[in-house]
Amino acid sequence: MADLKEIYNEKLISQLIHHIKASCPDFNQDRFEEQLLQEDWPELALKERMRRITASLYETLPKHYDEALTILRDAAPHFKGLSGILFPDYVEQYGLAHWEESIKALEYFTQYSTSEFAVRPFLLLDQEKMIAQLLKWSEHENEHVRRLASEGSRPRLPWGKSIPALKSDPSPVLPILEKLMQDKSLYVRKSVANNLNDISKT
Repeated sequence: MADLKEIYNEKLISQLIHHIKASCPDFNQDRFEEQLLQEDWPELALKERMRRITASLYETLPKHYDEALTILRDAAPHFKGLSGILFPDYVEQYGLAHWEESIKALEYFTQYSTSEFAVRPFLLLDQEKMIAQLLKWSEHENEHVRRLASEGSRPRLPWGKSIPALKSDPSPVLPILEKLMQDKSLYVRKSVANNLNDISKT
């Protein structure tokens, strides 16, 4: 079985550069590659490679957050599954001070990959506000966004940041799960089951 970190390989990086330059012709490819492909690149694990990519993008994309998001939104549909988590990761790293823009971006990016990890710092920043947003997402027409409502609010999400308050008291999550327990999508219902399993361990 191939090492997961090889999702972020030379081919993917070339594709990313291609789609970034399609929206941003002045994108500094040389600087991006210099920042990204340092000597330790072969040893980096999956999430370390992802974080290096997002940091390198931050160094080379326009510094205005909205401009950078517009470019990333154009590129995101070309990267599905795990390869696409770099887009919500950019929001996680650089968007906490831009709540409204970031929430819209996470809703968009999750439809191609998943924003379940990227919502965690927003929960830590303002749990009440983020829970209210997750509740809204539980009624979204797109199953990936509805799943984000459940998966992003898991108290013990694997690979994700811990939410101690939800471990101590998971009751704020229950209205979200109640809306999704009989969802028409098995993908969503499986996430609800995972969330309930987390809660059962509390």
